Amino acid sequence: MIPLVVLDLDGTVIGSDGQVRQCVWEAAARAREAGVKVAVCTGRPAFGVALRIAERLGPDNPHVFQSGAHVGYPDGRTIQVTALREADVRALIATARSEGAVLELYTPSELFVERRTTLSERHAKLLGVTAIVRDLEDVAAREPVVRAQWVAPLGEHEALLEGIPEGITAATATSPALPGIAFVNMTRAGTSKASALAALAKHLRVPLKDVMAVGDSENDVPMLDIVGHPRVVANGAPAVLARYERVVPSVEECGAAEALDEAIGLPIG
Repeated sequence: MIPLVVLDLDGTVIGSDGQVRQCVWEAAARAREAGVKVAVCTGRPAFGVALRIAERLGPDNPHVFQSGAHVGYPDGRTIQVTALREADVRALIATARSEGAVLELYTPSELFVERRTTLSERHAKLLGVTAIVRDLEDVAAREPVVRAQWVAPLGEHEALLEGIPEGITAATATSPALPGIAFVNMTRAGTSKASALAALAKHLRVPLKDVMAVGDSENDVPMLDIVGHPRVVANGAPAVLARYERVVPSVEECGAAEALDEAIGLPIG
């Protein structure tokens, strides 16, 4: 038995319709009954849809949110939070204003934007939250910003990557629920899904060699690289699929459920 299974959300557990398949809920229940701890490791914040999924998948253990900037329990208890430097946030705000790009700033409990756009509203709906419109300079000065995020059409996001400050770690992800859109997650340098997963495993006293992680995007590579049992869903990015030996079915075909059943030793196939 594998004692800890960590699941990315978008493209791994959440499909193109924005929902989690019933097969995943049932597999997670089987895993918990067998003694496996199930956790999410997501770029999404610890509120809205992501929090509801985490509560249902693993109500009694911590999870990784905000691309590693926030590790905590569904009930609000926190293991660690890492904030961006104010100067780096202000640099991103300046770029957003000059380029007219959608920049989201996240605290542990809220999402801020400087203006509402069709794209920002679509993303907020996907997250299951209401974005707060506020002067982002004021947010940077007064709030603990744990993550910033560019939301831009694929291809257009590449120019935004060029202006990211050195004090920031950036990783690009996509979601089948918003096709054609790039999400550039930005956390403090050194903070990633990998660093947070290492903290989570240490907290639960599970060696990383005994952890299974399931993902689909390039931003999942750091966490997949540090565990003993990496798994990639068949709809994953080509470069990610080529990197790992074990591929499970796509998100639409219950690949995460197969990985969970594998963790408890059930026959696969």
